[in-house]
Amino acid sequence: MQTEMNNEIVTYEHPMNERIRNLLRLEHLYNTFDYHLNNDIQKNCRSILESLLQINDLLVRSDIRNEIIKELKRQLDVFNTLRSNGEVDIDRLNMINNIIDEKLTLLQDQSYHPGSILKNNELMKVFSQRINILGGTCDFDFPRLHYWLKQSEFERRQDLIDWSSDLIPIKESSYILLENIRKSSTPTHEDAESGFYHKQIGANMSCQLIRVNISSISPYYPDISGVKHRFTIRFMEGADSNTRPAQTHNDIHFELYCCIL
Repeated sequence: MQTEMNNEIVTYEHPMNERIRNLLRLEHLYNTFDYHLNNDIQKNCRSILESLLQINDLLVRSDIRNEIIKELKRQLDVFNTLRSNGEVDIDRLNMINNIIDEKLTLLQDQSYHPGSILKNNELMKVFSQRINILGGTCDFDFPRLHYWLKQSEFERRQDLIDWSSDLIPIKESSYILLENIRKSSTPTHEDAESGFYHKQIGANMSCQLIRVNISSISPYYPDISGVKHRFTIRFMEGADSNTRPAQTHNDIHFELYCCIL
């Protein structure tokens, strides 16, 4: 979910395939890492380290590196087919293609092993074991971490930057892919009768991402489900966290993006 406070709009996103689902999860973890890195770093260090480990685990479990390479190549093919379209900005197209080519070169380099710095770091090896124990990273259980946390902010920050340095190409590539997908669609204004909306997508088109814009003051939120050729949206109400949410009976006006690239 993304929030644009200036426009008083909240954007809800739903991935339509496993590749985009993992890219969104990766984006979420990188955003968490960046936020904590730039805010009161000593208190946030445990959260930063946990984010790094989760990024590393996701890379290993989902083989995201290869999935990103495949998606970069796919988007490059799509953009190259647009060259014959007279309405396309060729300079911008060339710029995007050059960026994709650059990321592909980095990711396909056989000497590049994302996450290896983190994996081989002794402090992080112990931390990855201790976080599976409730309260396992407290000071008396993990004095080495306590010592590291008491180093200067400059030293801690430099360590974190160094440990995450070989993850940067993955981060930048995933951000580029998601940006291209998000920008591939123009919004339509839709109505969900009695809080329900259904859309069928043509068999020759494969939707990758659904985005729903709704006012930030709305008492409803969208519950989106679907596969690449169809999806449904149920607008739920029940802001009280102690109350089970239910589909509203009201008609809801919203802005919809079907991102197809």
